[in-house]
Amino acid sequence: MITAALLPARCDPEAIKGEDWVIFPLKSTAHITQAQLADVPFLADIHKKSFSRAWSASEFQALLGDDKVSCYVIRRSNLIMKDQIIGFVLVRAVLDEAEILTIAVDPGQRKSGAGEQLMHEVMRQLYADRLAKLFLEVDETNQPALLLYQKLGFEKVGERKGYYASGKEKASTAWIMQINLG
Repeated sequence: MITAALLPARCDPEAIKGEDWVIFPLKSTAHITQAQLADVPFLADIHKKSFSRAWSASEFQALLGDDKVSCYVIRRSNLIMKDQIIGFVLVRAVLDEAEILTIAVDPGQRKSGAGEQLMHEVMRQLYADRLAKLFLEVDETNQPALLLYQKLGFEKVGERKGYYASGKEKASTAWIMQINLG
């Protein structure tokens, strides 16, 4: 089975002689890293595509400067893209508890497992840092997110009625969910 393609780095006769070849994976690969300040425009863009109340680039910049906040990005590479940020998660840790501030995956990359990979990485890091609990809030109407969080072991521990306003529609309830990490 072929898992990578060897393509010339530039399309000219000199490249075909065997020099400057680049390997691109045919199969999509992904890896998770800590976000950098240079990633802020990509985070803001994905957030804007994902939420009606999007956070600005300056809000992301401020959060990345907070010592209690960690941001993980998932980067995907394949024949079309190289190390492109397709999703991220922001988490704040205080004492022995943490809270997911936001998580988003680019709409064109949803149902790829990126959100689950991000959540697994956050939970792994928090467990390694000996945090006891992880909390999050999710719109009760967001079935894909609810299914993911339940699959990961989160349980509903409360709710905030009328928390998510979406313009003309009646504001929906936020479920407060928690998982014990230790």
